[in-house]
Amino acid sequence: MRLAGTYRYSPELRKGSHQRRDGGSTQWWLIIDAEAELGRYLRHLFGLAHYRTRALKDPLWGPHISVIRGETPLQPQHWRHYDGQRVEFELDWAAQEHSGFVWCPVQCPAALDLREELGLARSPQPPLHLTIGNGNG
Repeated sequence: MRLAGTYRYSPELRKGSHQRRDGGSTQWWLIIDAEAELGRYLRHLFGLAHYRTRALKDPLWGPHISVIRGETPLQPQHWRHYDGQRVEFELDWAAQEHSGFVWCPVQCPAALDLREELGLARSPQPPLHLTIGNGNG
């Protein structure tokens, strides 16, 4: 399914703060914000698939795709170039889980192009995915 989201650079964890609990920072992070309703719907489907025995919390940044996760770009002059712009992505509905986080694979050539524009490897690790929820705690 083809959907759209919005680029957001260096997302804050709390008002005015990029500092993570582990001492790291979200300064060199780039996410694509997806619609909140999409996240609610996918978490609902996850609950139904587990016979309502499992519930997911909304991710801290809401449903999102992490395009850059703390990698310092080799071409930082292009940082924030697309901030607030809409971008299309293709969603695979097959929810997967790792370390308590639930996500769906996505394809987004524009985000991969953006990584290259910043001087980063085209394909991030882990691959692009839409984080829809957290089952921890």
